[in-house]
Amino acid sequence: MKITRYMGAFAVIAMLAACSTDDELGANSAANEVKIAATVGGNSIFTRSNPVGTEAEQQSFNENDAISVTTEGKTVVYTKNKTGQWANANDYQLWTGNAQTFEAFYPGNSTNSISEGHIEADQSDITKIAQSDYMTCTENVTKIPDTRQLTLNFERQTARIIVKVSAFGNEFEGRIPTLSAVEVYSKLKVPAGESDSYVGIQACKKDNVFYALVSPGTANSTEKFLKLTVTYNDGVGNPTQTKELYVTGIPALEKAESYTYDVRIGKDNAIIGSVSVADWGTGDAITGGDASILTPELIIKQALAAGKTDITLNLAKDFNDFSKIRNAIRNAAPNDEGTIELTIIGVETIPEEAFKRMSQLKSVKMPDVKEIKEYAFSECTCLTVVEAPSLNKLNSGAFNNCHLLSKLTFGPINYADARYWPIFADITPNIDLILSDYQKEMIETDDDLYTANNDIDYADSNKHWNKNFLGREFKSITCRFKVE
Repeated sequence: MKITRYMGAFAVIAMLAACSTDDELGANSAANEVKIAATVGGNSIFTRSNPVGTEAEQQSFNENDAISVTTEGKTVVYTKNKTGQWANANDYQLWTGNAQTFEAFYPGNSTNSISEGHIEADQSDITKIAQSDYMTCTENVTKIPDTRQLTLNFERQTARIIVKVSAFGNEFEGRIPTLSAVEVYSKLKVPAGESDSYVGIQACKKDNVFYALVSPGTANSTEKFLKLTVTYNDGVGNPTQTKELYVTGIPALEKAESYTYDVRIGKDNAIIGSVSVADWGTGDAITGGDASILTPELIIKQALAAGKTDITLNLAKDFNDFSKIRNAIRNAAPNDEGTIELTIIGVETIPEEAFKRMSQLKSVKMPDVKEIKEYAFSECTCLTVVEAPSLNKLNSGAFNNCHLLSKLTFGPINYADARYWPIFADITPNIDLILSDYQKEMIETDDDLYTANNDIDYADSNKHWNKNFLGREFKSITCRFKVE
């Protein structure tokens, strides 16, 4: 979105022009001395480089801010002094009477030039982040102004990233989570080359919102974008814990644009909930505040309303109220068969009939689940893929009548109970089964009750070569190697 500018801007411009007092214009003795004024942004009404500032804070450059100005082969670094003037104690630029081109950049230090800027990896406070606010300006002057004043209208060459939390997952409830630190990954040159490396930039925190200035560039889907440090307690009074979470995929970024990322943080992952883009230069203040607690059903509702079918839920390990999840999916997508790719993080047990007859499910990923109870996915007629790499217990009818199931990934199974109903029924000839490298032989200790024999590896066993597991023949079985 583009930020609307109001008529009040003209009043501010007039005020700023008035601030160029006679004292400022007449402070230097040489009649042909170039007097300097500076503004930021083509349409911006603000005149300072403050990446996190409010409107009031952006009315002027700070004392000791420095800009480098070059014309006709000569470079002079001007510094904002206590009286608000740009000056150099030992030198100044001159009006020559010819058509002159002035090139300037901010910050006017030795690491920057008119063609290349440098971004600091440490932007942890207001002073440090301002040193990365690389700006350039080129002014072509054909006639010496009567005031002898050169106005430098700087353009920002970096992009601004703003990160704030929109919600913490419900597994944090009562644990008082906070986003304590943010790193934004970027190259440290502006413009950056393909060979330049990505570095984690320590963002500046203000009012529970994090700011960083980064190098614009094209998207990179494989590189880390954000590192989020979450601080919380374990819910029973134990000392505060920290968790580092990552968001992968650097988006395409344009110079002089400000990108605000609302992140939703779970115990084991973080996702970007929304992104807004605005012209950067108006000094818009972004306030913090406590993030709300998102319920699983609200996450599902919001995702499906936005057309997203890839849904991630961060749940407490002992979460068991799956009726809310089931009802949320059915209410939001009653007729969308085989569309939802569901990831469930944190929970360790899928209870009895948790997803029974959920035709909306296409795939389910459960990285932390250790047990699937009776009929948990029974009659999920459109379910094709299940990934449960930590799973060790299966119960009766867990995947009964899942006729489209084609791929299963399990952890080292040590218990399987099919006494009351077959776990898979007759669907296994269509399934590629992936077992843990550490899977042991399963011994039938009672009719359709299996336990692991910890003395015998399943891999390379007769049952492996016969593609047989828990008394059923599969399309293929992978355990260290694939048999098909």
